[in-house]
Amino acid sequence: MRNLTSEETDVIINLGAFQYPAAKMANVLGWTEPEVTAEFTNQKSEFYKLYTSGKDKADYVIDLKLFELAQTGDLKALDEFENRKSSRE
Repeated sequence: MRNLTSEETDVIINLGAFQYPAAKMANVLGWTEPEVTAEFTNQKSEFYKLYTSGKDKADYVIDLKLFELAQTGDLKALDEFENRKSSRE
């Protein structure tokens, strides 16, 4: 397990938001792909928790924006919002 810097913490949250694969995450962080894979697949690691948090926060922001657009009558936004909801069920 690696001790993360505050910069790496911020980057990992963003990697989760972008849902980058392990190879791309390794390139961005300057780590080896096996090291990223080990951290990413360990549900108890700080990396996993940060990545998941970033992913969930991005999903929330997207859903919130789609919901706001749907409330204004944007039918495409409403369809996309409903599709995203259905895919989680």
